[in-house]
Amino acid sequence: MNKSSIKVFIVVLQFNNSQDTIECLESVKELNWPDFEAIVVDNASETKHLNSIRLFVESQERVGEKRFKLIVNKSNLGYTGGNNVGMKYALENGANYILILNPDTTVRKNLLSRLVEAMQSRKKIGILQPAIKEGRSTFYGGGPIKWLNIHQPQSAIVPRSAIMKEGLYVMGSAMFVKKEVVEKVGLFDERYFLYFEDADFSLRARRAGYKIGIEKSALVCHKASSSTISLGTPLLLRYHYRNAHLFNSKNGPLWIKISLPFWSFWIIIKQAIKLLFGVNLQTSRAILNGVVDFYKERFGKIHA
Repeated sequence: MNKSSIKVFIVVLQFNNSQDTIECLESVKELNWPDFEAIVVDNASETKHLNSIRLFVESQERVGEKRFKLIVNKSNLGYTGGNNVGMKYALENGANYILILNPDTTVRKNLLSRLVEAMQSRKKIGILQPAIKEGRSTFYGGGPIKWLNIHQPQSAIVPRSAIMKEGLYVMGSAMFVKKEVVEKVGLFDERYFLYFEDADFSLRARRAGYKIGIEKSALVCHKASSSTISLGTPLLLRYHYRNAHLFNSKNGPLWIKISLPFWSFWIIIKQAIKLLFGVNLQTSRAILNGVVDFYKERFGKIHA
């Protein structure tokens, strides 16, 4: 495929962190790829943050820059639903590749060139992970996936090859995807809302026959998440425990699915003891609620 005919859409999900988002978009503006469009999906932010993003997009239009588009959601659809809105738009408007990019990231101008070149030269790869620099650490993909665990590790895995080993996944902070992957396996599972959706998507792509790759020469700088920290630790734990159950139930091997109720029971016993002795009451209630949410099939956004 000719370089000039390859259309890349970048989806940046924005929620109440317009300062970081604008910094991200300023770096995106400098990308040297000839045909790309950045879709900013606002997830029902506060008015001041939405207005800041709208002003940025309008300022780009005034100087003849047509690469930025703002889509405003009426409600907070989470990481999954918000990014799905952007991906749907990209597919409907001729995307060859889609880059999911966190708003608290910045990119180098050659990012898309490196990613497209790597994807074009490795035909079996459906998803690419650029190198992600956080502070002094650089990550080369997430994993290995741990079953019956509330967190998926974001280990600094130094790859020996461009292909990720089985069990590793692409972190959602920067995920470069072929359009055919999304067309075949679908969008993010919106039941997660946030957390575990990137590991879930990676596994679905693998099971559909696609390889997952690493491109070390493509670098994304990532700050600590500012949008999720604002949710508060107990609520984040509730998401983690609920979604860990969903992930294991949906994707785990048979022995994991059989073990899941016993794992749940052990979690409930531990937290019940803490409640009995008045230890970390708020945290324990959040964890218990997360487990109960799963079994009652209360998915999507948690209304605490």
